[in-house]
Amino acid sequence: MRIGVVTDTHVGEHLPALPGEVLAALAGVDLIIHCGDLTVPGVLDDLGRVAPVVAVRGNHDDDAGHTGLPVARVLRVGGRRVGITHGTRPDPVELAGGLVSLALRRTALLGFHRAVRRRFGAVDAVVMGHVHMPVACVRDGALLFSPGAVYVPECDPWFDWSTARGRAYRRFRALAPPEALVPAVGILEVTPAGVGARRIPLREPLRTRGAGSAPGAPAVVG
Repeated sequence: MRIGVVTDTHVGEHLPALPGEVLAALAGVDLIIHCGDLTVPGVLDDLGRVAPVVAVRGNHDDDAGHTGLPVARVLRVGGRRVGITHGTRPDPVELAGGLVSLALRRTALLGFHRAVRRRFGAVDAVVMGHVHMPVACVRDGALLFSPGAVYVPECDPWFDWSTARGRAYRRFRALAPPEALVPAVGILEVTPAGVGARRIPLREPLRTRGAGSAPGAPAVVG
């Protein structure tokens, strides 16, 4: 099976609509996983035009009132078990990670991968979002994968970096790996041999300059 992986679309909050390139990149998949921060339910309808969709709730979906989605779930596909979570952690941990990153001048996620893996027992893979950075590693026998975010503020001409919080967030984002600055979706390949993953960068603009309304507070994208 080929499973599309999408996360952090932030439609309705930062983007006026789901970029069309997302749907084109996922054409032909058997299933789509959305790892949260969709912020408007219409995103699931858009993705459903390509394939059936399974989704979990992100922290920005809590803000938008989408409490009907689970915060985590395990999907059984092709004889494999895939854990799905957004990846949100308590606010003090998130803040500490940002401060440590700025002090060390490198991204410090303070055990993010370990924390996400501990949310699931015997699984073959875990997919997540939240950090707006690609993830591809193995922890305790499971592949951890995120393609990175669809919504990347550096690619949005409307994103407001001018506030104090915006400037702090920009300093944090400057420490991220270069691939984190490119919007992307992913593909999970589920075979009898196991689960593999690949990332598909999105090259077209998220939107044209001036399209849609200005975004909200910039420091709460993750």
